[in-house]
Amino acid sequence: MDPVGAAAKLQSRPQDQKRAVIEGSVKKRKPIRPSVSRSDIYVTREPRKFKAQVNRARKLLLDRNFPSITIHGLGAAIPQAIKIANTVKASLSDQMTMDVTTDTVNIYDDVMPENPSDDIVTQISSRY
Repeated sequence: MDPVGAAAKLQSRPQDQKRAVIEGSVKKRKPIRPSVSRSDIYVTREPRKFKAQVNRARKLLLDRNFPSITIHGLGAAIPQAIKIANTVKASLSDQMTMDVTTDTVNIYDDVMPENPSDDIVTQISSRY
C-alpha cells in the first residue's frame, strides 16, 4: 500500500515542462534506496561526516577484504561522493581503480492541500 494512503494521486510531468504551481504545503519524501549491501556507502552533503565515510571505505577495502565498494551520492552530495572516492584512492597509493556510473532515480513529493476535502497529490521528478 502506498504510504500516503488510498487518496493519493500520482502526477508525472514531461521532462520539458516546468513544475506546476503548488497550492498547499509540500512534504518531501526520502529517496527510495535499492537493496543495500554491506559494501554500499551513502554520502550526504554534511562535511563533518567526510572523515568517517573515508575511514569506512578504507576499512571495507583493507580490513574486511571487499573486492569493491559502491559510493552513492544524490544531487548536491555528488561532489562529496567524488571527493571521498578520490581521497580513498589517493590514500591507498592508487592501488585501486574507479568506475564512475550515473543513474536516474525518481523523487516523490507529497502536496498537502490547504482544503482538507481535497486529495493529496504526489509529484514525481527525476534526479541524476
